[in-house]
Amino acid sequence: MSEHAHDEAPPSVMRASIMQARRAAAPYVTATRIALAQLARSRTARFGGMVLAAVVVVACFADVLASDLPLVCRWQGTVYVLPCVTHPPALADVDCAAMRRDPGDRAKGDWLLPPLVPYGPDAAVPARALLPPLHEGHPFGTDALGRDVFARVVHGARTALELGLGASAVLVVIGLTFGALAGFAGGTVDAIVTRLVESLTAVPTLVLVIVVCAVVPHPTTATMLWTIALTRWTELSRLVRAEVLRALGTDYVMAARALGASPTRVLRRHVMPNAIGPAVVAVAFGVATVLLTEAAVDFLRVGPPSTMASWGEALGEARSHAGAWWLFAFPGAALLATLVALNLVGEAARDALDPNLRGSIARPPENA
Repeated sequence: MSEHAHDEAPPSVMRASIMQARRAAAPYVTATRIALAQLARSRTARFGGMVLAAVVVVACFADVLASDLPLVCRWQGTVYVLPCVTHPPALADVDCAAMRRDPGDRAKGDWLLPPLVPYGPDAAVPARALLPPLHEGHPFGTDALGRDVFARVVHGARTALELGLGASAVLVVIGLTFGALAGFAGGTVDAIVTRLVESLTAVPTLVLVIVVCAVVPHPTTATMLWTIALTRWTELSRLVRAEVLRALGTDYVMAARALGASPTRVLRRHVMPNAIGPAVVAVAFGVATVLLTEAAVDFLRVGPPSTMASWGEALGEARSHAGAWWLFAFPGAALLATLVALNLVGEAARDALDPNLRGSIARPPENA
């Protein structure tokens, strides 16, 4: 009888371990759903999301809102659809605004449908320098070079999102990798990553970007992007490391190990899902940090030379022309609204995905 009971024990223990793992993992699945529902109900998150959605729409349709080329036109017998996006070589010398002002320059049968503002972000007209808003077809006025400020602001939204999302994607990948590796491996690997994080945290990002742009012979926008990403991953790495260490001590991870799961499977299926929350929050705050750093560098005129329109460069124009308030008001308002929206979404996501709140809400009572 004792031998039979001994033979039957392992299957029963195995079934009990499986049920324990399922019960232990269920609260965290429920907690994720609760966190997403809480984030969707948050008024601040909804407001910030609407502002960010507006910025994304403006960035995606920047060429439709402001461009030198028309939306649709017939030029020399050929019909072009969205030449403002495709930029066909045949229309390289076509000026949408000039065609509207002088219809006689068109050939017989030619026509065009102009965008909302028929000026591109780089179309410099010195004769139209520093025009005030709502003057001669420029809703936001012009800068010192005669470029349309509305076009600069609209196309600056695209530049901001490209830089912000690009740098945030890099720092999230690096932060998740190093944080998970340090927390899961421990020992020497953890010590090395911790010392690296402490060393990079001691250097201010803005100062490092300025130094790199000054040292590199031919700095580009990608240089600034990589510099920001390679220095801002440290905060996410520390958060991920703490989440990994916390997850390693939970019942469902110990049950998975008892069932014979490999370390790679434990890390991928049971540990890393708990680190997604800090990563989501890091994206929102990371984009805000990148935008603020890029604006500061361009405002100080110490960044890499760039042909792309940016809000920081537009704000820098106001330094030399204090009386032209529109050079500061419109790009500054766009930058401020985006930063506030990102911080609202980031704060709401952090509150919804907070591990302490998650444990207190989702974990059932001990006597349940």
